[in-house]
Amino acid sequence: MESVEANPIQSNKDADNRHYVLLDVLLLLFWFLLTGTLFSMFSLEAISLLSVLAGVVSASAVTLTVHKFVIRGDIRNKSTLSEYLISLGHLIVLILDVTIQLMIANAIILYQSLSMRIEPRIVEVKVGLESDTEVTLISSLITLVPGTLVIDVEKSSGWYYLYVHYSYMKTDDLEENMDSTIKRWDRLIRGVFR
Repeated sequence: MESVEANPIQSNKDADNRHYVLLDVLLLLFWFLLTGTLFSMFSLEAISLLSVLAGVVSASAVTLTVHKFVIRGDIRNKSTLSEYLISLGHLIVLILDVTIQLMIANAIILYQSLSMRIEPRIVEVKVGLESDTEVTLISSLITLVPGTLVIDVEKSSGWYYLYVHYSYMKTDDLEENMDSTIKRWDRLIRGVFR
């Protein structure tokens, strides 16, 4: 009797395909819930074919993007549903935190415009991100916030260093500001991508 050896490459591929399908179905259900199509199905009302088609296309596009950039890769290999949900939680917290920081930064810029108190500073920030995608994301988020701009990014000894220009930064605020914004975004982005 011949023994059949399991091919680890094939089993990883099968797991990736199951994850892809699961994520696609969950996103499609979420689309149906948001658009009210799910309720129409249960109440036996007429369902818009355009809404279903838009849901399938949107869910597939998001799934393809997320699967390519977040799920796959050597350091970002998700294997269980709980890991997906934890990543989703990190993403939601990141979006909420960026939104709050945008509102605070806009208030600070308004204050600076009215009072003409500007204390510019360039700060070097060490981040624990490992891929170019992660560094690009945090650099874009920092630059999105009014009054801040990522001037340069360097990689040295396995670490990325961001050089951030602030339009208003007091010397005694430095560590607290880094911990409350950039360092927290660093942790959240690592949680999303790994």
